[in-house]
Amino acid sequence: MLHAKKTGLASKRYEITRDGQPLTVVEARSGGQFQLGGTGYRLGTRQLLAADGSVLARATRPGRREWSVESGGEVLRFRRTGRRDHARIDEAGNTIGTVSARAADLPGVEPELQVFVLALLVMRARRRRVVVVAGS
Repeated sequence: MLHAKKTGLASKRYEITRDGQPLTVVEARSGGQFQLGGTGYRLGTRQLLAADGSVLARATRPGRREWSVESGGEVLRFRRTGRRDHARIDEAGNTIGTVSARAADLPGVEPELQVFVLALLVMRARRRRVVVVAGS
């Protein structure tokens, strides 16, 4: 299971841990980046990019009622189950994983895709907080 924790009060950086052990640090913004297993990844607008700029994964409607991430011909489907919680679902609609802006439990999903999905929801939650604060 992955967990995301902000590195500072005004920071856009999040430390990602797996089972309590440091995994990577994500710059949670479009154009952000992270390292995993010695490989660099970048976050585009709803995209996970390799260091050379090639698209590794693309998200469609992240955070909406139903949304998906496509990577290498595989589609990860998600359904919102609460205000901030989402379930990964299979073709029959059965829950096979969970993700929120704080944690991801996505068995069988490549680590870089897990970090990408978690970063998508972290960025979405951060944007929503900025809008609320700006509107206050």
